[in-house]
Amino acid sequence: MDFTQILKKISSPAILGEKEQFLIKFAETEEEIEETLRLRYRVFNLEQGKGLNSASSNGIDRDEFDKFCLHLMVVEKKSASPVGTYRIHLGPVANAAMGFYSAREYHIKGLESIAAETIEVGRSCVAPEYRNGAVVALLWGGIGEVLLRSKLKYLIGCVSLETTEPAAGWGLYRYFQMTNKICDILSASPSTKYRLPQPSEAEMENFLAEQRQITKCIPPLFKGYLRLGAKVCGEPVLDREFGTIDFLILLNTAKLPSRYSRHFNVEK
Repeated sequence: MDFTQILKKISSPAILGEKEQFLIKFAETEEEIEETLRLRYRVFNLEQGKGLNSASSNGIDRDEFDKFCLHLMVVEKKSASPVGTYRIHLGPVANAAMGFYSAREYHIKGLESIAAETIEVGRSCVAPEYRNGAVVALLWGGIGEVLLRSKLKYLIGCVSLETTEPAAGWGLYRYFQMTNKICDILSASPSTKYRLPQPSEAEMENFLAEQRQITKCIPPLFKGYLRLGAKVCGEPVLDREFGTIDFLILLNTAKLPSRYSRHFNVEK
């Protein structure tokens, strides 16, 4: 089975569910995929002032991995426009094509042994006027449905901090070490061009001394993954193109806390 057949099998039927004014589905046509890529451009490039430089030429956030991925989209029924999206890369497809996006930023030890059981998520965004939790909940429910349909076990992805301050990245990494948040399945080391400079020990100690500063640096999406039991796989990296510090995380969905399994739409 080639990768197009795998994608078609998992994405059928395309509609995954609905709630009030929203519909959660897979982008089915090139037009729908392009709408999700334009939403990404509006959030990453226009709102945040970051993102791919190439996107400015046509208003589309697209890279070489998109054609191998499924694109979840939350559609606002009245306008028929996407207001949230998530990119899903299936391990069996990654193995048959060009690997995972995360492997550009990291050398990942142990990934080869679980790749066929893994989905990679990324490029998540929600339109500013819909950031009230409902759209994110639908997107996560859609990810849960992908896991059920594909019968895959692990979820990986690069989760970003909205800062490039080395003390924040390295301070959080030390905090994760102290709070037992380090993964024992994968071990990731930064690719050369993604290395994050080391701060002074005093800068790190100052960061770690203020608990509110630590929690403030962890974005809501990252906190959500941690609540679900995700582990951090290695040191922070610097993504200069997107202006973020990234952490590779892994979530073993077989070990989801029971209070979250229904919300995440994964049967145990």
